[in-house]
Amino acid sequence: MKAFLLDTNALLQFAYHPARLTTPAITAFEGASSLRFSVINLWEIGLKLSSGGFRDLTVPDDWDETLTASLAEQGIAELPILPRHCRRVQDLPFHHKDPFDRMLVAQALVEGLDVIGSDAQFDAYGVRRVW
Repeated sequence: MKAFLLDTNALLQFAYHPARLTTPAITAFEGASSLRFSVINLWEIGLKLSSGGFRDLTVPDDWDETLTASLAEQGIAELPILPRHCRRVQDLPFHHKDPFDRMLVAQALVEGLDVIGSDAQFDAYGVRRVW
C-alpha cells in the first residue's frame, strides 16, 4: 500500500466530479495507506478562483469550509508547507515553472509520497505519479 499526495486537479475532481477520475486514480484512492492534500492545493484554488475560476469545474463559494471538512471526514490529512519543503524547491531543476506544482513536487519528494494527478510535468522530477 502506498501513501499519496493529491495534486489540485485530482483533489477537485475527487471532491466535485469523481466520475472524471481515471481507473488508476480510483484504484490509488481506494488502495492507499495514506492520502494527503497540501495547503498549496488550497492556495492554488483560491488564486485561480480570484482570477476567473476553473474552465470546466464549478467550485462552491464555501469551498474553504466544505472541501476541507469533507477531506477530513474521508481521512485525507492536510500536509502543511514546512521549511524543508521550501528548501527542497530551491534544488529543483526548472522543468516546470508553476510554483504550486513545484511545491507539490518538493513535498512529494521530501515526504516520500507518490502523487495522484494528471500533470505529466511531475514525471520529469522523478515523482511517482498515478493518473
